[in-house]
Amino acid sequence: PPEPLGQKAVDIAMGKLGAPYIWGDKGPNTFDCSGLTGWVWRQLGVPLGPDTYTQIKQGKRVSDVMPGDLIFPYIGHVQLAVSKNEVIEAPGRGMVVRLHPMPPSFTAIRVA
Repeated sequence: PPEPLGQKAVDIAMGKLGAPYIWGDKGPNTFDCSGLTGWVWRQLGVPLGPDTYTQIKQGKRVSDVMPGDLIFPYIGHVQLAVSKNEVIEAPGRGMVVRLHPMPPSFTAIRVA
């Protein structure tokens, strides 16, 4: 069977591990948090808003996290679910795109 779209999003995001965080950047070589999630999903033909405040209003809230879901651990930050236990994120100034444990509480949004 074909690979699920969410897993394709994860595969694309994994190719950006180590890319520098720069506030306001939308890729393809530097990102802020919403820039990373937006850039990844655009590669698959799914347009997302330019920031966390618009991205959290897109798609559908879910409780059964799957790869590719948008994870909002707090207002103003978004991550991409890799699994039920891990996310990929552009965390902040001076840091790079990285894998990180799933936060203990969050809002999850499925966009595809």
